[in-house]
Amino acid sequence: MRGRTLTAVGAATALAATAVVGISGAAAAKPKPAKTVKGDLITAKPHTLKPGSKVSGQGIRVFVSSKVGWELAAGKGAQYAAVTTDGGKTWRTASPALHVNAAQAPLVVTQIGATSAKVAYAFGSGQVADVTSDGGKHWYGALFNGTVMAVVPGIGKQLVAFVDGGANASGPTAPTWQYTSKNGGKTWKLTPGS
Repeated sequence: MRGRTLTAVGAATALAATAVVGISGAAAAKPKPAKTVKGDLITAKPHTLKPGSKVSGQGIRVFVSSKVGWELAAGKGAQYAAVTTDGGKTWRTASPALHVNAAQAPLVVTQIGATSAKVAYAFGSGQVADVTSDGGKHWYGALFNGTVMAVVPGIGKQLVAFVDGGANASGPTAPTWQYTSKNGGKTWKLTPGS
């Protein structure tokens, strides 16, 4: 559904739904990952910075060339992806607010990565992976049933997410699931054998 955003209410609903089907909670001996996870279009939120707003440029950064880099920036109580095209002299938001800190604290992202000026992704400490494949014009946020430990480039234009299912498992071994997206984070498919 286009235009939906990840919200604390949406996350709670998704987690409640997984509990109903029996794949969440301490009693689950063998958690089962979703075969497909769909990303929702992240849209602008009230009282947040608009894409293109200048930011201080003091967050976590990754450069894809000597001039172009991506940053995980903070401002107005939210997290944003920011981009530079002048080697880090100026940074401008290249996303709507990815997560509003007060409302979406469990879903915040802590890391950013990029493969080019068009493809960037944010993840870490939560259950979400946010991805753009068009230089920040559109961002898709996917909510996984576990902690997203890493998002990395795959073969060709694929992205690969590694998800720790341990939050939903009992016992000393926690499963790690591997998901692949071939369409810029709109859809993630469980890799066979995960």
